[in-house]
Amino acid sequence: MTVLTPLPDAPARLARLEREAAHQSALSAGDGRPWVGARDGVRPVVIVGAGQAGLVLARGLRRRGIDDVVVLDAAPAGAAGPWTTYARMHTLRTPKDIAWPTWGTPAVSPRAWFEAVYGTAAWEQIEYFPTTAWQGFLQWYREVSAITVVPATHVTAITPTDGPLDLALEGPDGTWTLSAHHVVLATGIEGAGGRSIPSLLHDLPADRVRHTHDDIDFAALAGLRIGILGAGTGAFDNAATALEHGAALVDVHMRRAAMPQVSPYRWMEFAGLIENYGTFTDAQKWAFNVHLSAVDQPATQNALWRAHAFDTFRFLTSSPWQGVEWTGSDIAVTTPHGIHHYDVVLAATGIASDLARRPELARVAADAVLWSERLTPEAAAQNPGLAAFPYLDDDFGLVDRAGGEALSRIHMFNHGARISQGMLSHQIPGLVGGATKLAAALSRRLFARDSASLLAEYLAYDVPVGVQIGRRAQPAAAEAPTAVASSG
Repeated sequence: MTVLTPLPDAPARLARLEREAAHQSALSAGDGRPWVGARDGVRPVVIVGAGQAGLVLARGLRRRGIDDVVVLDAAPAGAAGPWTTYARMHTLRTPKDIAWPTWGTPAVSPRAWFEAVYGTAAWEQIEYFPTTAWQGFLQWYREVSAITVVPATHVTAITPTDGPLDLALEGPDGTWTLSAHHVVLATGIEGAGGRSIPSLLHDLPADRVRHTHDDIDFAALAGLRIGILGAGTGAFDNAATALEHGAALVDVHMRRAAMPQVSPYRWMEFAGLIENYGTFTDAQKWAFNVHLSAVDQPATQNALWRAHAFDTFRFLTSSPWQGVEWTGSDIAVTTPHGIHHYDVVLAATGIASDLARRPELARVAADAVLWSERLTPEAAAQNPGLAAFPYLDDDFGLVDRAGGEALSRIHMFNHGARISQGMLSHQIPGLVGGATKLAAALSRRLFARDSASLLAEYLAYDVPVGVQIGRRAQPAAAEAPTAVASSG
């Protein structure tokens, strides 16, 4: 793992970068006049989630003159996003040269921050952004963007009314209600459902099963035998983390015969797709995602090397779990190659889309259209898990099967947008397209809501600009110096 050390003068370099960011913002922001804000206690937009997607969108809305945006996060202050919890990799999975929505201010890009803190030589040496550095960048980005986050606050329900959406909140100070015209759920990979744990693990003792997204006490796994079902990057990062904490052995089991060698995600990372994915027909979007799930992607090289560094690690291919049994003292896992015994098993089996599992969406889940309702039964049967994803409109909004409008103001800027708006729309490589599109959509819809009052304001506008008729006023002539009389 590359260990980065900030330059001795990093604080001064960051201070210069922040001055440059302020200068660039002034150059590109016009008059920056806010034109829409809270009205009668109703916020124009509430963003749920202060990770990268939520922060980028918040800055973009401000740059568009949308004021009084509230950003909430369930995590404690400074811990938003997965970087202090289940993201156990040492580096990001996307290459360092990612496009980033700077909103006209390149000085707030990840590269500008990295070079200010670690130097240009360090930038040239890395291939992927280290996760600790990424978290540091996001914290700086929030501060330099003056985005206030309400931490440790859970949205327990979203209730549509005849007017705004009411959010029931629960935080350190108790419960309260916040009303907003639009709600953006920037809630990451679990934002449309939750963790997927195969049914064959359900009957095991609860303390013997973990999902890789869980808050795992790895120190407690020291000396134990660990079996991991699934072979994505997270499986190898969790295996390595367990071994680094003293696990006796770790096996990663993969159903496939070999690790995929092609990553479709690398193909996706071009502006044409990121900006225009939404122009695909429904049939094309479905085919795109069915193929992606079928071919999958390889685990990252760093994660593979990190796990294989231990002699007590094994990677077992063609090894689906055919049966799992609690013996009374350990877990017996039956595979085509024999029976393996473990003390604890980890499910590296991803997430499942199920809106009803999300507290904030439980009241509207039954009304939201799913992809299964827009497909033929034969097409849906190709991948029932994908068919359970929400069907979104072009503004990332839920679609009400009864034709109501309120659900369209709940915007899924999270993994729920996978099929409708593109796999990358809310992820780091796609934020430049997704955040830009959503910010523009929110601006358009708020303008349409306020169009009558804005027109009235325009028609009544009577602030004089001070035009004067006649010749340009000339500066007063300099008074001639007073002659000094000679005394001779």
